[in-house]
Amino acid sequence: MVDIFPYWIGFLLACIMFGLVGVYYVFRDGLQVTGLSNKVPWGLWISIDLSSIALGGCAFVFGAIIYILQIKRFEAVGKLAVLIGFLGYSSAGLILLMDLGQPFRFWHPIIYWQPHSLLWEITMCVVLYLTVLVAELIPSITEHPIFKDHPLLERYKILRTLANFLQAVGHTIHKFGPLLAIIGMTLSLLHQASLGATYSVLYGRGVWFNQSAPTQFVFSAMSGGISLLFFASVFVFRVMRPGTVKDEILYDVARLAGAITLLLVYLRFWDWAVTNYYSFDKQISLQTQLLDSVAPYSMTFWLGQALLPVIAGVILLNAKKIRSFRILMASAVLPIFATVLTRWSYNFAGLIAGATYDPYTPTVRLYSYTPTWVEFAVGTMVIAYWFLTFSLATRFLPFQNGSEHSEV
Repeated sequence: MVDIFPYWIGFLLACIMFGLVGVYYVFRDGLQVTGLSNKVPWGLWISIDLSSIALGGCAFVFGAIIYILQIKRFEAVGKLAVLIGFLGYSSAGLILLMDLGQPFRFWHPIIYWQPHSLLWEITMCVVLYLTVLVAELIPSITEHPIFKDHPLLERYKILRTLANFLQAVGHTIHKFGPLLAIIGMTLSLLHQASLGATYSVLYGRGVWFNQSAPTQFVFSAMSGGISLLFFASVFVFRVMRPGTVKDEILYDVARLAGAITLLLVYLRFWDWAVTNYYSFDKQISLQTQLLDSVAPYSMTFWLGQALLPVIAGVILLNAKKIRSFRILMASAVLPIFATVLTRWSYNFAGLIAGATYDPYTPTVRLYSYTPTWVEFAVGTMVIAYWFLTFSLATRFLPFQNGSEHSEV
């Protein structure tokens, strides 16, 4: 049988090369090569950024499950959750570097503090949490046999010394696993909620910007992130490394994703009722009408964020009865899609139809935004980076359960 892995890696590298062309134009000409404007300052890139952060939400959930609740049978799945979390946050960092008007000043928030800004708080939490994820990932890397049995270690003493040092670092970090899990969960909950709060303070965006946004962002990250973890776990632990994780554990991950998805839909329904039925803000209905005139906004909400997630949640919740990974994986795609759709709606639908700020002539205006090829190129590069790193890591890194250095 032909090994398609090298061809897959070659394809991803080609996508990255294509994206680097877009990076060149952004660095040379600035954001004028994008379709962004002062009226619609966030678009495709920020949607990818928020989606990647949200889909990395499985890391803090399983950090709490393994280290705080002490459910050690999820260790191997927890390692994969850390990998997905790291890829999500590092992808967000790459996309933000392109989205900044001054990309070479990306370090300014770390030095020049603005504690009254939600975006500054989000930036600091993301930077710190990414650091935590790197620390949690180190023990999984140092478990690789290359640090123990590689022939060069016996030939060159300095390499043996360095390998022993790295293994000692990984073992030390493993001892601080519970502390890292608590810190990671705190930072992740803070910035996931703050991302939603960022929109709730924007005046005139009545369709999406409301007080329940922080809670919905947290549960949306948990729903989409755990669903992605289940999908990836089936692929890794049943196709690439069969027998590493028992099927019953994978069923439990699916059930957790299903339960949180159903809870999210419940919260989303009441949010819709408060926003559209109990609200006296006439601008909300005008914004909805404008959005429906240019896109199937209402249909995407009821179909993509209500009906399909309910169906997926029920199926995933009954994973142990269904016991069909094909059906469960297909169902897991729906919460993932709903999470991405939510981020896109907040950044696109929520911005292109907005109320004017003139108190004497309050009207709702429809703005336009079309991503350019540069935006698609950079987005393709970041997504290719995610798949490339995931492919290499799941191919070569150990994910055994119950290892001495196992880490989430």
